[in-house]
Amino acid sequence: MVTRREILPMVASAAGLAAVSEAAPVAPLSEPELKRVAYQSRRTGKEREYFVYLPRGFKQKDRWPVMLFLHGDGERGDAKAELDYVLIHGPLSEAWSQKRDLPFVIISPQLDKFSRGNIPYIRDRTPAQIPKRLAAGAPPRQDERNSRGAPTPEGLPAENDLDGAPLGPPEGWSEMDAEVIAMVDATLRDYKGDAKRVYLTGLSYGGFGSWFFGSKYPQKFAAMAPVVGYGYPAQAAAIAAAKLPVWCFAGGRDPTVKPKFFFAAMNELEKLGGVENRFTIEADLGHFTWVRVYGGEDLYAWFLAHSR
Repeated sequence: MVTRREILPMVASAAGLAAVSEAAPVAPLSEPELKRVAYQSRRTGKEREYFVYLPRGFKQKDRWPVMLFLHGDGERGDAKAELDYVLIHGPLSEAWSQKRDLPFVIISPQLDKFSRGNIPYIRDRTPAQIPKRLAAGAPPRQDERNSRGAPTPEGLPAENDLDGAPLGPPEGWSEMDAEVIAMVDATLRDYKGDAKRVYLTGLSYGGFGSWFFGSKYPQKFAAMAPVVGYGYPAQAAAIAAAKLPVWCFAGGRDPTVKPKFFFAAMNELEKLGGVENRFTIEADLGHFTWVRVYGGEDLYAWFLAHSR
């Protein structure tokens, strides 16, 4: 038999549950946003823009990891009408077009064409190549198998004679050095960025750019990941001294940026010691190795495991 004394706590408990159920519902997380941020270019003297991606739930959290993404040669432009070309590849495409909840504020600037506007893959591109963010679902991701080249019979001998090589290919990201770093500082200030968790990555031309920025500003970044862009032995000292972790990727069948040239900087980092360095060769892939790298989960998890 249930006594009156036992009923009273039960009634009180039911009243408490009713109060909780009548409380205001939890506000939904804020939706992702893609902002265009205007600035005055020091290099070109013109007004330009860059993308800042704000992830889902941005408004509900005080501090966010920041990722600086540097695109490849084919996505150059005037950073106005042509800025959307930077959406074709990389983590920004994954977050915006593929609607992946990547937990980073992503900075994506656009490298100027300079004298490279008549290169066929830049001159002949069209807006139809730019993936769109759809109201429902996502556009097909590029098939990584399309990046496969012919198997190379030559093996992977290390090419260590790079000491006199220029820092990256012509008219690369070093041309817009100061303004790109200013974007990082502005994003940390204006978009709740965590200065201890700023990550650097780029593909092809942007891979070379990652080595440039990582070696010139190693204290800015918590980790860096160049994709199909190699570094130079002279860049390793600053990276090692700052203990900046590096995860570098190459395509085993890449005829454009051959994997044998990646060993010089990676071997130098290993020789200097004191810094985490990984080198992954996707043996079955060609130059578009970034499709697999950015389409996976491992790189993002690795970034988030590092803090300055």
